[in-house]
Amino acid sequence: GPDTNFSIQKSSGWRLTLFQQLDLKVEDLLQCIKQENIIGKGGAGIVYRGTMPSGLDIAIKQLVGSSSNRGQRDHGFAAEIKTLGRIKHRNIVRLLGYMSNNKDSNLLLYEYMPNGSLGKILHGENGGEFQWERRYKIAVEAARGLCYLHHDCSPLIIHRDVKSHNILLDSNFEAHVADFGLAKYFHGVAADCMSSVAGSFGYIAPEYGYTLKVDEKIDVYSFGVVLLELITGRKAVMNYEDAISLVGWVRKTTKSLSSSSSVLAVVDPNLAGYPLAAVIHLFKLAMLCVDNDSSARPTMREVVHLISNPPT
Repeated sequence: GPDTNFSIQKSSGWRLTLFQQLDLKVEDLLQCIKQENIIGKGGAGIVYRGTMPSGLDIAIKQLVGSSSNRGQRDHGFAAEIKTLGRIKHRNIVRLLGYMSNNKDSNLLLYEYMPNGSLGKILHGENGGEFQWERRYKIAVEAARGLCYLHHDCSPLIIHRDVKSHNILLDSNFEAHVADFGLAKYFHGVAADCMSSVAGSFGYIAPEYGYTLKVDEKIDVYSFGVVLLELITGRKAVMNYEDAISLVGWVRKTTKSLSSSSSVLAVVDPNLAGYPLAAVIHLFKLAMLCVDNDSSARPTMREVVHLISNPPT
């Protein structure tokens, strides 16, 4: 069957389930859960970098708050994680396995991405070093990863939390979509924490805010915001105080301008020598993706088609 690579190991109250043949030991993994190994914190938990005795690096995500109403829910969680463990695509971060103990703790094991997140690089002090070609390539790769979740997985997987911090870069700066399929487990865990609103402020499609309606078009909207980040170099939320989102700012700034003037008005000043036609093409696509009317947004399959054929 499809699960021939699954293996289960039990040790010191923990149960380790692996989705592929890897030499990982419960003890080695647990040793990595310490303060100095933290590489990220998000709405869903804390991420640690673990180096195995073999030299393999993995990312260990300690889930928070995934334990309410046990039993039925826990079985659902295990089934869901198995589904995620079957996903193999070069632009999706590979879930290698997970560990759970009888005290409600869950650790998810992912392949490690040494160059961190797109958001961290783009909005860090070296964001300007990310020139157009690399940005465009990342856009294409992330689109392919999301397209796979929407169109090639059965049942389809809605990411629910697409943002530049969930697009991770490997040692060659190739993009991999991360943290998909988890958002629904963390509703109401930390309602005061913005990133737990299934999706993060600045990336949320308007219909989600009004109707809590969730379909794959909410991911398309969020992906459009990521495209705007790549084009403008600005964050999805420009000002928390006044709740100014990047989408709102772009709309206001380009209101009465032609498409080439629009791009020149919002393009990242750090970008040098970019091909204007390609930037305009990506900008138009981004604006289609963030259309307030979800039915007017393209599907991710259409996005991949449009993005893979830029004007030359």
